[in-house]
Amino acid sequence: MASKGKADPQLDDFLSKVDQIESIVKTLKYGDDTQVKTAMQEADTMLAHAKTQKGHFPEDLGPMEPGDEDLPKTKTGFSKTMINTAPTSNTERPGADNPQFDNTSQESFMAAMEADANERAERRKKRQKEANVIKEKGNEEFRQGKFEKALEYYSEALQKVKDNTVLYTNRAQTLIKLQRYEEALTDCDWALRVFPNCIKAHIHMGRAHMGLGQYEKARECLHKAQECDPKRENAIKEYLSEVDRLEQKDSQEAQAKQLFDSGDEAAQTVVQLLEKVCKPDQLPLYYSGGFNLICSRLQTMEDKTLFRTNGGINMFSSHPCFSKCIGSQPRSLSQEQLTMLTGGIEMFAMACTENESNQQQLLGVNSFSEHILQFLEVKIKGQGRLMKSACVTLLHRLTLSESGRSMVIRVFNLTRLITVLFELIRTNVTIAITAGSVLNNLALDKMFKSKLRDKIDVDVLPAFESLLKDGCSGQACVLPTCVTTMMNLATDTIIRDKLCARQDLWKAVMDLMAQHKERLEQPISVELVESLLGLLSNLTFTISPQHKEHAVSICKQCLEFCKKFKHYKLIVSRSLGVLSHVLPKSIPSVDWLCTENGAEVLMYHVKSEDDAENRKHALKGLTACTQINELARIFIVDHKGLGTLMRLLKADDEILIGNSALSLGHCTQVPKVCAALAKTDVIKDLLVLARDGKRPAVQQNCAILIAKLAQGDSRHLERLRELHGVDILHNCMKHLK
Repeated sequence: MASKGKADPQLDDFLSKVDQIESIVKTLKYGDDTQVKTAMQEADTMLAHAKTQKGHFPEDLGPMEPGDEDLPKTKTGFSKTMINTAPTSNTERPGADNPQFDNTSQESFMAAMEADANERAERRKKRQKEANVIKEKGNEEFRQGKFEKALEYYSEALQKVKDNTVLYTNRAQTLIKLQRYEEALTDCDWALRVFPNCIKAHIHMGRAHMGLGQYEKARECLHKAQECDPKRENAIKEYLSEVDRLEQKDSQEAQAKQLFDSGDEAAQTVVQLLEKVCKPDQLPLYYSGGFNLICSRLQTMEDKTLFRTNGGINMFSSHPCFSKCIGSQPRSLSQEQLTMLTGGIEMFAMACTENESNQQQLLGVNSFSEHILQFLEVKIKGQGRLMKSACVTLLHRLTLSESGRSMVIRVFNLTRLITVLFELIRTNVTIAITAGSVLNNLALDKMFKSKLRDKIDVDVLPAFESLLKDGCSGQACVLPTCVTTMMNLATDTIIRDKLCARQDLWKAVMDLMAQHKERLEQPISVELVESLLGLLSNLTFTISPQHKEHAVSICKQCLEFCKKFKHYKLIVSRSLGVLSHVLPKSIPSVDWLCTENGAEVLMYHVKSEDDAENRKHALKGLTACTQINELARIFIVDHKGLGTLMRLLKADDEILIGNSALSLGHCTQVPKVCAALAKTDVIKDLLVLARDGKRPAVQQNCAILIAKLAQGDSRHLERLRELHGVDILHNCMKHLK
């Protein structure tokens, strides 16, 4: 210790640092954001300096001890939660003999620090609450499409809290809408610093790279998003598809420009025609001729791309004559104007054929869907019918691609569209087939199904049932397409339940199938029966009162198809599929089928190796029969069916294995079956399956069969003991419900 009146440099330096610390604490407690930031930087500087100066702080840690290098790391260095538990004596601390360093001072200092931390937490909580209020204002502006105003609110909220991931991703999304992609990337980067696994940040970063034409980087970001949340795979796939489409668009535009710049005559002709056809104040006949010429020239992808890049798609809303007429009331137009519109629609249809970029731009035209629906809904003769046909053809071209279907569903009023399509199906044959194809294409989209759920029983099903009832009239040619549409829709659980609840629909389906069963020499009847069986397969997937009511009549139709029409492979395959759904849920159907030698038909397909799906369906139906009906069990035993089922225990498909084991278990009720199987090594095979099966149902079926065999013949029990099978079964079964 220094003598009285004599300066101690080390102590003076230490006291100076104490003053600095007190100053920093006061700033942290009472300063504004800028002062707090400066104070924190000073504290970091002091800490860094202290690490290099041994003995300058009261509790100097001294040199690194063995094992210190194994401390847990954080992003910023060693874990801040590690506590030095080694006691330090007063004699080891500079200034320990100074009264200002007594325990009371230390406790006061720590209390002040704790109070400061609590106060800062309260201030942060208040700022967070204020930021949330501002964020909601930004969200509302964003929903209304007021992106500039939304941007202001998000930026204001970020002034309140700097580490809010949602604010960064919301502002990034807004910046993308404003095509300020570089700034969006910066916000995404900040969001990821706060939360590295933020899926929205990765997605928006991918979208920003898309906007900049950096497609590989966009894919990398989207794949990272996929890694963060595999459940969002489908949504991210849509973004990846968008990357592919934009990259293809850029490539097509580059190739088209190169072709045009090279002086290619065909490419330059398309551009020249576009310039001529946009001349104002010409007669409709002039424009009709121009549209027809352009349509005939749009043969290659380069031609269609040049059409788009030179304002061809924009003509829908900007052409001096076309845009005016397409927005007018159809009945107010002359025949020449309708002819001009028909030529224009045919031109757009050709431009959109196999060109998704053209499709997207056309569907994005303001009021496009309203104008098309207006012409589809009106009843007009002559040239108006040709205009309708052109509009339906355009819709068909747009719905051929996944992206086109998706956008049609977003921009069109689906209730109006479906209603008018069903009405068109009942008109002339050509337009009916095209309208049916549009419906079928739309039914492939999940969004279409979800949007249709609430109104399908009001807007769609009555029209569909009416169409089925008139199935023998002139519209039979379009019925297969309409039935296929309903078959696709029935894959949705809610829609399927609504279909199943309609008694008239079941009756119409059964009546129509019975009528066309007698006309299978006609291709249209074959196609219709195939589609009706596909619909029945989906309808019978779940149990309903109507399902049970019609079960026997359905089985009669399907068994007849399997017996008499073996050369119609799809009809037989779908019939077996329907039987596999109906038989396990209907005892009367099983009893009827077995009295009509149905087990023989099913066994034929189980033995056949021509079609794996047919075998699977037939075995499922046969298993239902052996469970309920003794005739089926006896037939299998008497016609060498046991050997077939034994071979299927070694199949690669576990569904086949499980149903084979189940069916064999049913057959053990027939006398001497257990004794006959004692000559085989079935117990060993079943034990392996019970132990190694991936499906619990398969393991359970195999275990049940082992138990039945052991009960039926003691030799199986002895073999089970030899193989220590009881232990194996115990270990397997305790994991099964």
